[in-house]
Amino acid sequence: MIKKILKPFKSMNIITFLADYGIFFLVSILLIMSSVSINRKNLIDEKIENAEITLKELSDKMVLNAYLANSQENTDITREIGLIADSYKGRIMIIGSDLTCITDTYNVNNGKTFISSNVINAYRNVSGEYRDEKARRIELYYPIRNTSDGNDQSMGVIIFSLSVAEEYESADRLGKSLLLIVLPFAVIMLLIAGFHSRQVSKPLNKMTRSLNHISEGYFDDKIEIRSFKEFEEMSEAVNNMLSKLNAMENSRQEFVSNVSHELKTPLTSIKILADSLVQQPDAPAEVYHEFLQDINAEIDRENRIITDLLELVKLDRKNGEMHIAMVSINELLEILMKRIKPIAQTHNVDLIYESYRKVDAEIDEVKLSLAISNLVENAVKYNKEGGWVKVTLDSDHKYFVITVSDSGIGIPEESIQHIFDRFYRVDKMRARKTGGTGLGLSISKSVVLMHNGQLRVESQEGEGTTFTCRIPLIFTEKPNIS
Repeated sequence: MIKKILKPFKSMNIITFLADYGIFFLVSILLIMSSVSINRKNLIDEKIENAEITLKELSDKMVLNAYLANSQENTDITREIGLIADSYKGRIMIIGSDLTCITDTYNVNNGKTFISSNVINAYRNVSGEYRDEKARRIELYYPIRNTSDGNDQSMGVIIFSLSVAEEYESADRLGKSLLLIVLPFAVIMLLIAGFHSRQVSKPLNKMTRSLNHISEGYFDDKIEIRSFKEFEEMSEAVNNMLSKLNAMENSRQEFVSNVSHELKTPLTSIKILADSLVQQPDAPAEVYHEFLQDINAEIDRENRIITDLLELVKLDRKNGEMHIAMVSINELLEILMKRIKPIAQTHNVDLIYESYRKVDAEIDEVKLSLAISNLVENAVKYNKEGGWVKVTLDSDHKYFVITVSDSGIGIPEESIQHIFDRFYRVDKMRARKTGGTGLGLSISKSVVLMHNGQLRVESQEGEGTTFTCRIPLIFTEKPNIS
């Protein structure tokens, strides 16, 4: 039962409404209470100040006319005491030096003795005050002193009990007036808060519905929200994420399709060659030998595809191990160039290596060797007869840079953005002749990214291609964003 009651308050709509309206209403009430309290205090303080001035004047008159000694004969002062008490809706008692009540405007305590601490303190020239908030009354204890002829003689005490009910009522009236003023604004704020909470929750509800629909597999959907700037930025971020997810899904489907095709093609060739041999039991040995050579070549090709695929799988693992060590990049490239030189000679391509300075860096030697080898071998295989491939090494205080340039056939402009895609080939016929799998550049790109580096390409069709590999000298676990 309690959960059902509390369930609506989990809604942002309700919470926003209560927050907006509640804060405004609370502040308004606090301001009203503060205003009432300050106004009441000011009115009471002003009344006490005026009463003390009146008591000072009354005290001086009583001393001047020796009222305490001849109170029965000083009827004018007695009458004035009564008028003062009536004007304040209060009561005045005059206490003599023997602490006996001389005059009581209520005619109740005449002749009685007062020995309270407030009376004694006032007799010692220490004014006192007692407030009764419940009865809304204040008692003032004012000393009567004779200061003439250089004397300072205590002669008695005035006890003045006055009502402050009017001041309370006046302050209460002010509070009610303020409340009447605040209430319309509170209603307006109620409407504004409701509208505001609706404006906040509406785009969120729309986004929730859209995300639920997208979660069912509709990655092509877009979230369109026209509301606060923050919500528009949020929807734009979600749409960007969806675009990337959609691209990843398309890439995955294309990859699966390409893998199936690439693995099936050698098998198809092997099947055709084997069937041909089966259908020709009396074929010459030369034909058998030629067909078996073709079958062997297709098996090698299948093996290369599977090997590259396994390498990609290892590189794609986020938790793949990186065996980082300080390596001389100069020596690494020299070894790679010696290894690739026979291939370059076979294709009649000059292999050039230049190093501008000694470079030592923290790398995974095996992985980076694979990446650079792929770049150089591609430059050799897709080159022109009598062409050249130039590999250079340079560095600054933070990065080392390896460039692989060639005088080859180049890459069409529309293909540059796809060359790192898996199984993508610019020239499929030539790629098959050179034995390429379409995975080499994908592997190189993955290796460079694992080293927190960048791999860029510049090419002009018919004039050659340049790959630039830029990698930090010091390896860090978290990629550097530059």
